[in-house]
Amino acid sequence: MSSELSTLTVTMVSVSDTAGGAEAHTVALGQGLRQRDHHVLLYGRCPGWTEQGLDRREIALGPKWSRRTMAAGVLRVPVERHRTRRIADASVYHLQFKREQIALTGPLSRRAPVVWTEHGRWLGGPAGRLLLTGYARAAGNVSRVVCVSAAVADDLAPVIGRDKLIVVPNAIDTARYVAPPAAARAALRERLLPSRFHERRVAILAARLHAAKRHDRAIAAALASGSALMVVGDGPDRTRLERLAAGSADVHFTGHRDDVPDLLAAADLYLYCGAATDGTPTSVLEAAAAGLPIVAFHDDPGTELVPHCGGLLITEPAELSPERAAALDDQRGSGVAYVERRHGRETWLDAYEQVFRECSR
Repeated sequence: MSSELSTLTVTMVSVSDTAGGAEAHTVALGQGLRQRDHHVLLYGRCPGWTEQGLDRREIALGPKWSRRTMAAGVLRVPVERHRTRRIADASVYHLQFKREQIALTGPLSRRAPVVWTEHGRWLGGPAGRLLLTGYARAAGNVSRVVCVSAAVADDLAPVIGRDKLIVVPNAIDTARYVAPPAAARAALRERLLPSRFHERRVAILAARLHAAKRHDRAIAAALASGSALMVVGDGPDRTRLERLAAGSADVHFTGHRDDVPDLLAAADLYLYCGAATDGTPTSVLEAAAAGLPIVAFHDDPGTELVPHCGGLLITEPAELSPERAAALDDQRGSGVAYVERRHGRETWLDAYEQVFRECSR
């Protein structure tokens, strides 16, 4: 068998208990590589991984690094490096979170090439500066860094060097998201939306509810436009957001849902809010693939997608007037072709497969 057709063993080391964009990316990559007959194994934890029948091993790493856990996490680094001895040999190792990248790249790179994926912009403030020295040192042992956007690559170029960076935009399974005909959409609205929303313009956001994303802006924009709002997802900021929306029958929180494609298809527009460190938001791609026009805020990451996907950029929530919201009806469906062409799953998998093959030679 030629090297171009040989089977790869891709081992991912990733510990997370939160279902977010990076975790969905990991599961999709594992699924896609397995469907292409490669061996894929996860050491650690990732929501959705075992549910898809993918293989996993425990490695007993501590929690994912954050501002709250970082100090204790740094103290655990020697022990966690020692635990990499439990990880089986592979064609390539794939890491995506700072703890795994900084702490584990060195020992793993002595056994096989290491590839990182960077999902977002560099973390600012004292925490970002604290990480930078260790990150730069670990980058000396990485073979390739896949960045989800050009902006992410620009952040890393002074630290890593352009020769190790490659931009592979996030992708979605476009077959899961459709802009349904009127009759099918009416049936979805009847089945999925609260009855008080059936005759209303319905905005939706589907995301992890984290304070850094400032989803309060979406609530304010929906109310300013006279739209009802479906808030799909869960996270640490949900309680605060529910408190902000208290007393309004126009805002409905669904919690985590597995039928997001159908909920998107039932809505009229998508409200996107991004954290400063976000990369390419898959939520925008999913909404556009479902035919929704996008309303986003100037200077949030990922808003360069909006002109291609149909929609509107605003600075303040009050700018989304009822008239501007109504005008978005004319842009319904305008982003479908763009997402299919630029952010389809197969092209994305081709790029990752090529990176892994080139590194493993």
